Amino acid sequence: MGARLSAHQNRKRVSSRLQPSVKTTASYSGSLSTTSKTASSNKEPSTSSQSSDGIIRNGRKFHNETSSVYWFPNDDEEMDRLVGQHFALKALFNGNIPEEAFENGTIPFEDGAKILDLGCGPGTWIMDVATEFPSSEFIGVDMCDVFPNNIRPANVTFQIGNVLEGLAFEDNTFDMVNFRMFILAFKTEEWAPVLREIKRVLKPGGFILSREPGMLEVGNDFVKWAGKIFKERMIERGQEPYIADEMKNYMELEGFEVVHCIKKHSFLGRPDHLNREFLWDIRSIFKSGQPFLGEHLQVSNEKYPQFLDELVANCQEQPESRWSMVSTMGRKPM
Repeated sequence: MGARLSAHQNRKRVSSRLQPSVKTTASYSGSLSTTSKTASSNKEPSTSSQSSDGIIRNGRKFHNETSSVYWFPNDDEEMDRLVGQHFALKALFNGNIPEEAFENGTIPFEDGAKILDLGCGPGTWIMDVATEFPSSEFIGVDMCDVFPNNIRPANVTFQIGNVLEGLAFEDNTFDMVNFRMFILAFKTEEWAPVLREIKRVLKPGGFILSREPGMLEVGNDFVKWAGKIFKERMIERGQEPYIADEMKNYMELEGFEVVHCIKKHSFLGRPDHLNREFLWDIRSIFKSGQPFLGEHLQVSNEKYPQFLDELVANCQEQPESRWSMVSTMGRKPM
């Protein structure tokens, strides 16, 4: 499983998107030191409208699924973020799938394995892996129709579905379920039933692979303040900000044997391509969450781009900013 970061377009994107990220603290009136004093002048109501295929907030398109608390957009800009994030995660963990899944031919990738990718989004992970293993069958499921309709490997199909409403598959169907970056998708009490549903559709001996991010809590005061606001918003929405560290326990409680669990860090101030990709992802995450974060950050719509630039600049200052990711893989008992 290769760990090459991405195509050249991803590297160009990282450089161009972070180009304005110079130290802008002095020019941004909504900085940490003045935030509490400027709340009334900075607040602006987020603009929103609804259509049959989604809700528009601050010019970004969001889903309108009432059963889901997921609070990020599903537009082209967000799909671009997810593509970049995929290749960064692949490089960070040295591949799309941990080596434990290949030991002793555990998953028959070369002989007709059946793989499910939950929350597949634009399908980057599933198409990447399906290209490596053309003899296996891959099914991607997402509650929004954001996956490619034309250009995809022949062994990949996509379906619309919501795991919270149950998966439209028989018991014991899949050799592996990929299940990652759901941190903003579920309430705390929804994780256990979702894992039970995944366990139901896995074959005995099948694997679940989870990769989840930690909170932004290591860095200077500005970085820790921004991360604290993000965490508080999650808690207010009934979500679990530390699911990355808790996933091992969740899996074990649902009867999975945890065969792989590793935490790795990105260092947001370092200039190499991988860490720049994660820095760009942090900026994009706060941009995508603007309708839900702006008021709590006490930053107006007009000043929000300046806040994003200041966040990037502070992530590159000392003390070194760090963002963790946890990869956890469990196995259904035989």
